[in-house]
Amino acid sequence: METNNKKLGLVILKENIKNLVEEQKFFKNQRKTVNLVGDRKVEPWEAIYKHQQNREKLRIMYAAYGLARGKKYSEIENHYLEENHPLTQFQRQIDKVLEEYELKEEVCE
Repeated sequence: METNNKKLGLVILKENIKNLVEEQKFFKNQRKTVNLVGDRKVEPWEAIYKHQQNREKLRIMYAAYGLARGKKYSEIENHYLEENHPLTQFQRQIDKVLEEYELKEEVCE
């Protein structure tokens, strides 16, 4: 039963990551003030703010997804060593994401 919950949580987390990535693409285009592709739907200052906010949220969600799949921080973002990895600063937020998607009890650190 717990395995099914974990699989369901991983699928939902992955879908939410995909949705945020699509938003990022939209906001990246809307940030432009000169070479905008398509119509303006959001003010550039608002797009900049939301893009930055989503970037931080996505980094935490990617880290939670990697931990839920049994990876270490150095495997998730491999240009840092495990000892002084910058993702350790976001441990509390990563734990919240894992609890939200019911993946916390399966993670072994």
